[in-house]
Amino acid sequence: KMMSDSTVPTLPEYAGNPFIAMLPPLRSQKDFLQALKKAPVFDEKERSYPAFIRKHCIARLSNAFLPQARQVDLAERVDLLLRQGYVGRNPLKHDYLNHLHNGIERIEAGSLDAPTVSPVQNTARSFALLGCPGVGKTLAMNCVLGLYPQVINHAHPFRLKQIVWLRLEAPALGSLKQLCIDFFDAIDRLIGTDYVKRYATHVGVEQMLPSMAQIAHIHALGALVIDEIQHLLANRSKNSDEMLNFFVTLVNIYSLPIVMVGTPKAIQ
Repeated sequence: KMMSDSTVPTLPEYAGNPFIAMLPPLRSQKDFLQALKKAPVFDEKERSYPAFIRKHCIARLSNAFLPQARQVDLAERVDLLLRQGYVGRNPLKHDYLNHLHNGIERIEAGSLDAPTVSPVQNTARSFALLGCPGVGKTLAMNCVLGLYPQVINHAHPFRLKQIVWLRLEAPALGSLKQLCIDFFDAIDRLIGTDYVKRYATHVGVEQMLPSMAQIAHIHALGALVIDEIQHLLANRSKNSDEMLNFFVTLVNIYSLPIVMVGTPKAIQ
């Protein structure tokens, strides 16, 4: 049975959290199916058009998306990932401020592993989406992410630009420095900041990493999607291992949900 927005119950762990309240309401599988579906435009009279025009009509199929069960399952997993990740970062409680205070201490210490004094609740999750090239992993993920606003402007009771999701590609050479630069650049282009200039110019990677994690907290990043993760394993090196360890640190210590997308080469 389909529920209207007004009849969907609010779970206690989600109630009173502005980061969650601004997300679309909880959806059933049928709701996700309808939301993801993109049917191509079709008019029966086009059958009588000349062949050179019908070719252009056929091209519309490239923009069509008819979700299958696995895409609906992906949508449910992403929705759960986003909401659970925000449970431990409620800005109306001490959770969010504690994360920011810890981030400042780590930036001052210049280390991701610097000890902190503010206790935090970690509710972040992560998962991987793996499949053969060309099966539609990136397309499916983009369609699912498109169900959510990427940026939410909060004006009351605080002023903040919440970034619900951010998608990056894993650097081909496994460079942590390039990952940080790509991260800052993506946010700059998204919300008009100057983070590349402030945090990625004439600065070593050791200083960039805590700053990257802190910016993710400042803007309440709901999920970081890393595509083409097999790049790290195709060029196995110390840099690749460091990047994988960094992703684990973001989830386990910084409470940042992460989704990794790649080919079967990344299974190991």
